[in-house]
Amino acid sequence: MGLFWQIVSLLSVWLVYGVIASFFVKNSNKRDYLLILLSGFFGGLFGGYLSNEIQIPDNIWYLSEFLKLVFAVFSMHGLQFIFKKTGFRK
Repeated sequence: MGLFWQIVSLLSVWLVYGVIASFFVKNSNKRDYLLILLSGFFGGLFGGYLSNEIQIPDNIWYLSEFLKLVFAVFSMHGLQFIFKKTGFRK
């Protein structure tokens, strides 16, 4: 049961990053959950990796969250472009 709640919390963080990123990307649909989850996933993945690599101190933890959000916005924009070009999402 503990694994279930870990997965739920991870998915909710991806959704939060994706929803916040959708406010900054033009023509994004708030109901496109695949785009929101994938952009939150990639934003958390790359932003978390970068914040670990540059070793952000604990007293400025919000910089790590900001990097994750920036990467989520960039990944949402890129995924939206890829979805439109391939015809996966119209």
